[in-house]
Amino acid sequence: MKNRGNGKFWMLSILLAGLVYANGCTHDNELLESNGPDIVRGNEKLTLGGATVFDKTHSNVGWETLYLGSTALLTGRFDNFNFTSFSFDESNPAGISFEGWVWLNTVNTSEPGRDKGCLMGTYGTDVNATTEAYNVAILKSKSVELSKTDKGYDVKADFTFHGVTREVICKMYYDGKTQTTSGTTVRDVLGFSLSYQFLAKTDYLIVSNNIADKVTVKVNTVFRRTL
Repeated sequence: MKNRGNGKFWMLSILLAGLVYANGCTHDNELLESNGPDIVRGNEKLTLGGATVFDKTHSNVGWETLYLGSTALLTGRFDNFNFTSFSFDESNPAGISFEGWVWLNTVNTSEPGRDKGCLMGTYGTDVNATTEAYNVAILKSKSVELSKTDKGYDVKADFTFHGVTREVICKMYYDGKTQTTSGTTVRDVLGFSLSYQFLAKTDYLIVSNNIADKVTVKVNTVFRRTL
């Protein structure tokens, strides 16, 4: 009987030790939990105008949608685009705003017959148009918030296209800065990217069997600032 009692005592001790160890592990796990990404932003600022110019040569406005609404991606870009305004304050969303535009009849999919043919009808424009309202698509920011999941910015903007203006949700990133030197001239070179989606048929009255309703726009922009 004495031996059996000792056996039960040692078994109970082992169980209690296991519970203490398990509780300790659980506590350690709690200490390792993260409340989210460690987002660190700088103090970079930029305003278009004066010493700061838009580098169109190294920028791009592209789009993509499913061809016939359900097959491979149909992709393209616009050859004529620019900014009316652009301001950036890396850590202050109230200091971020922009307005940009494209000429719809400068669409370029590397297929001239398509670009000057069916796409002119899809966009509701013609090859001779310039600044007419029907030929200009405009994206203008309304509000900007700091993203809580990454170093990007969540932007609400008005997108005017095909004679219709709707709100779209954009994701914007500051892609970084470097410097270039030409002779004795030193310039900061800053890059930004932005993307959004819109419903061409549902919201913008596009009538076409060649595209899907959902269209994705991707904008890559570069600015140069002379120091």
